[in-house]
Amino acid sequence: MNNLRPFKEIQLQWLRLLLADTSLSARAVQFATYLAVVRYNDNYGKAWPSHATVCEDLGLKSEKTIQRLIKELDGKWFEIRRGNGQKQSTEYVPSKTSHQAAQDLREKEETGKTDKIVHLRGREGGHSCPPTQTEMSPQPGQKCPPIKDKEKTKKKQARTRDLPDERQSRIALKYVPGGGGVFEREWDERLQSVGLERLDRMFDQVVDEQGRRCYLLPGNWPEPRGSSGWLLQISQIYRLSGRDVPSKILQAIQAESASGIGVAA
Repeated sequence: MNNLRPFKEIQLQWLRLLLADTSLSARAVQFATYLAVVRYNDNYGKAWPSHATVCEDLGLKSEKTIQRLIKELDGKWFEIRRGNGQKQSTEYVPSKTSHQAAQDLREKEETGKTDKIVHLRGREGGHSCPPTQTEMSPQPGQKCPPIKDKEKTKKKQARTRDLPDERQSRIALKYVPGGGGVFEREWDERLQSVGLERLDRMFDQVVDEQGRRCYLLPGNWPEPRGSSGWLLQISQIYRLSGRDVPSKILQAIQAESASGIGVAA
């Protein structure tokens, strides 16, 4: 482990291994991702956000939650040196074990790649391209569709759909992977906290461009509790599931829009 690459070079592989760790809670995965992506400093090789900053950024209600998450990550994913709560913040350094595992994964991926050699010249030199020519039409002028047809085509292209049943959403929807992963668990936890069902009971899964089964949701992660973003997300969830948005949430959104002050749902 003496020849470890800089963390930024194996960060992607580190995150992939983190997301594959089913022993961690969804909140612990979110916290670790936050530390590695948002707060990690390449020059010092660590992250050291204060507990107050973490609570504000992740929407946590108390520092006791952070202490619980630290216990989940300490030793396995981070080497954590606890601060004194005053002038010295807690420091998080990616553990050597996880760093080495991510580096091994990258080296394995690099070994498996083979460069394809493309021969640009033939034996006689020059480009081996077939001859090309432009065929001219004997008929004068261009065949253009009527203007009305053009307008219809433009209108058709402008109608972007982001839902299978073609109901237009107010928030741009994201593909959220299903299969019980960390993203789905985080959404399930938040939805159930406000009295809604799990994703698999509310929505059908769709297939993204990579062939993965996903849900179409207003964001990869739920926004912090009580924020205007969360109010918009939960109202959209109601609409997507074909339910009426509770008047309490609508009033909170209207009040937030009028005053700029977040109101908890």
